[in-house]
Amino acid sequence: MNTENMALVMIPKEEWTGLLAAQEDILQQLKDLNTNSRSDIPLKYVTAKEFMCTVRIKRTKFDQLVSTNKIKIIKKKRKIYVPISEIDRYFNDKSIA
Repeated sequence: MNTENMALVMIPKEEWTGLLAAQEDILQQLKDLNTNSRSDIPLKYVTAKEFMCTVRIKRTKFDQLVSTNKIKIIKKKRKIYVPISEIDRYFNDKSIA
């Protein structure tokens, strides 16, 4: 370890514990923000990428399913969404191979 490029800073214990507490508070708020944002809104659609990851297929297979109308999609500008019900249908419908 090169000690030439280091600086030693002394901080009072009260200030140090205050900084640690503030950092923990920020981390907790971030965790709450991430968990609350998903649980308040019912999930009706997933992106094409999320669908492909969930059913473990690649883009080529996804495009084949879409072109043969075996799964339904919704296009919003350049983004492709898949109704959440299509995930269950993908696994249970025998006509989708």
